[in-house]
Parts: sequence; structure tokens; C-alpha cells
Amino acid sequence: MPKVSLDMPTLPEYTSLGDYLQSFSDITQIDAMFYGLSGILVHKNHVFTDEKLIQQQLDLEQMINYTIFPVTYNANFWGFILCNSEKVSQQRIKLSKDYLSNVFQQVFSEVHNCTDSKVLDPLSKDEFSQINYLSILLKMSPRVQDKGNETDAHEPQIIYDRTESYTSLKKASEYVLQNIVKPLSLNEVANKVYLSPSYLSRLFKKYLNVTFVDYVNHIKIARAKEKLALTTRPINVISADVGFTQTSYFTKTFKKMTGTTPSKFRRQNTPTAKIFTIPHTIDWATDDTVFDVSKRFFNKQGIDFFYQTANTFLYVNSIDNLTDSAENRGWLFTIDGQQPTKSVNEIPVQTISEIQWLYTDLQNI
Repeated sequence: MPKVSLDMPTLPEYTSLGDYLQSFSDITQIDAMFYGLSGILVHKNHVFTDEKLIQQQLDLEQMINYTIFPVTYNANFWGFILCNSEKVSQQRIKLSKDYLSNVFQQVFSEVHNCTDSKVLDPLSKDEFSQINYLSILLKMSPRVQDKGNETDAHEPQIIYDRTESYTSLKKASEYVLQNIVKPLSLNEVANKVYLSPSYLSRLFKKYLNVTFVDYVNHIKIARAKEKLALTTRPINVISADVGFTQTSYFTKTFKKMTGTTPSKFRRQNTPTAKIFTIPHTIDWATDDTVFDVSKRFFNKQGIDFFYQTANTFLYVNSIDNLTDSAENRGWLFTIDGQQPTKSVNEIPVQTISEIQWLYTDLQNI
């Protein structure tokens, strides 16, 4: 969390600010909150300093349209006022600036010799895009920010012909995931969705950017990794558990996709305590990143998913209440069996078949 060198207000002053912001919201019906660069959030009569709680309050799925006013404190950049401007005219938002300026003057004018607390004009989209830390924290994306784009943030950016091809591919991928523990062939799945094998193959390649065989094998190997790390079942049994008819072919496929053998993977992942697998589905958007898909997956499952930044590098530090620890345990992710070197928010998902999150001993990585 970034730090500032200002002689900052104390908790009572922030509490007073919360009371004023709540009054502002009650009067104007505009939900407003203050985020300070010292790592503090004031919202609805509450003062938040815990990063997890702050992330929960700053969920853009609940605040699609918003206006952001920079705030200065003794001529120093201090933080932001964020106003939910959904269904609110821009004229009303602009008029709110004077009200908010008076609030900050009233609360802080006599605190710590603060002679000048100002609310500045709202940021433009271009200006906001330059503020890297807050952009990551709020998880903004151009499709959410662009008011001219009415496409839902969770919808694919490819314009599918939402008739036979889209519906059939969705049913096909769902069938694969539901039957991944069995041997699966292109002909079998095509028959289930009433398509020719060649046409279904083209759909997988066009919309999921992967061949049918590779898609199925990636999901099978991901399931096998879970069993290898978290159980003591023999490798030949695990091979059969995930739908391979020959252990030799399973081992060959496993090594091709992960770069290691099943037995070596098991030895390396003895400390692993939890694995989450996220298979590619047709609702992944073309401009999604691994972060986007993962956050959406865990939110849908009702699982806690928290993250931090360090020198603009975003990393996930807690999932399902399992967090970084002094024993060097923490979360890492793999994509199609390989561990990437880029930040989770920098990796596009167009050509990915599956994502896995592993809670393990990071010293061995």
C-alpha cells in the first residue's frame, strides 16, 4: 500500500468525514466515498484500513459508472472522492464538487494546520488511465470505462451469431467438463450436440483458440495434477480416473503439457494444500486477462479472492482464507500446466485452456 509523508488526520477526523459524506449521499442520492493514498477508505459512516475490506467496497461490479475527484491536502495530492454516477446526470455530479469542497474545508481546515484542502475537477478517462495503482486496485478496464460501449463487461467481445454455433459450442464444452473423467472423442461430443465432427472442431479452434484434443487433454491433465498433489493414489489409477485408457499415453501427455513427469510433479508438490482449476468456457471475453477470469470465477463461487501490488506487479495473496505466511507458503498460478513469469493481470486468456491456482511452499519454486 503506498505511503504519504503528510501529517495526516486522525481517526476522529476521518469518522467526521464519513458522517458528512453519508449526509451528502442522503441528500443527493449519490453514493460517495473517499480513498486516501495512505491506504484508508471512508464510506457509509465507516473508516476502512484493512486492504481486504477496502477491495470489497471498491467492487466495480456494483459501481459501473462513477466519477473520480482528486483531493489535495496542504497542496499535496492526497486521495480521491469516488461518486457513483449511475443514473445521475453529469451536471449534478459537477455541482456536487462545491458541496464536497465545503465538506473537506469544514472537516480539515483547522486540523494539523491544514490551510488548504481542495476537491479538484473530476478526472477525464485519459487522466485516470495514467494512475496505475488505483487502476489496478479498482480493476478498471476500457470496456467498463467506455460509456459508449453498451456490451456487458462479462460478455465475449467476439460477436457470436448466438444461434446454432454459439449454443452448440457451449453445450459441447459443458459436456466435456461434465464427462472429463471418461475417454472423450470428437465424434462422441459432436453427436451429443448434433454437429458434424469437422464443424465442431472448427468451432473449438475459432472461439476457444485450441484444438478439441488439446482442450480435452489440458482439462484432464489439470484434474490429474489435483489428484497427484492432494492424494496418494497410484499414478496408473489417476490415469484411469481422468479418462486415459493407457498410463503410458497419460505420462507422455502429462510431460508434454507440464514439462515434467507425473511422479516428479507429485514430489515437487507434496507441500501443496489446495488447488483450484478454472477451465476455459465460451463466456471468457477476448480481452480478459487471467486476473479477470479468476476474480470472476471466485466471486461467482463465493470464495474470497484478494490481491496486492508491489512496484506495479499485481499478485494474489489470499484465496479462500489461505494467505501468504511466514513459512513461505502462498499462491501461484499456472496456465495450461506452465508457470508464467508475467503478472496475473498482464496475461491474456484467448489461447488458454485452463488456469490453476495452487497454495503451496513457494521456496521450491
